[in-house]
Amino acid sequence: MAKGCPAAPLLTFALAGTILFGSPRRGFAQGTIVFHNTGGGQPLISEVRSIFVDAGSQQPRLVFDFGFATDETPSPGAFLDSFSVTLQSSDQSISAVYLTADASGVAWAPAAPGGVFIDPSSIFASAIPYPALQPALANQTSFEVSAPIPAQFLGGSVNVFFDLFDNQDAKISQGWFNNLGVASVPEPQVWTLWLGAGALFWCSKRARR
Repeated sequence: MAKGCPAAPLLTFALAGTILFGSPRRGFAQGTIVFHNTGGGQPLISEVRSIFVDAGSQQPRLVFDFGFATDETPSPGAFLDSFSVTLQSSDQSISAVYLTADASGVAWAPAAPGGVFIDPSSIFASAIPYPALQPALANQTSFEVSAPIPAQFLGGSVNVFFDLFDNQDAKISQGWFNNLGVASVPEPQVWTLWLGAGALFWCSKRARR
């Protein structure tokens, strides 16, 4: 009776996943948290960072950590403090909104008139611990985010806006970001291809015994 190779399907699947999809890599070092609080009299506090996106990048993604905290509570019809992340071309002709966070939660890729569409399901977000920032506010949320960079933004510098909106009430809100960079799916490594071929050859040889 021929002996099969039980591990072959799993190994082949794993190798295929590595070859076809790769794994995102973050080409930057951990930075300093940039944060702002409302209550200073400014209705909008913005931080802008310029990054370069190579036209030859393979499935480039914008990666960053962010958080929003507030002493506000959700209220129907109320205009709440909020924190948003937006990508904009250097000539300001096109933009795409990745998220808006307020006391009611995070809206991923909300529709924006004239903005580039991003499928919310294409944004990967993993909850992370909220840092020890002052003041310590009651309602806290923070995520590590990986989001696609639309093709319209490839081949030059783009601006990433981190905007904290203050509705000018007496309650404090806070927005922060960190670890901004561009990640891409790497090209398959030669050793991965050889490993896959070797594993399949070994399994087929075992099966013929």
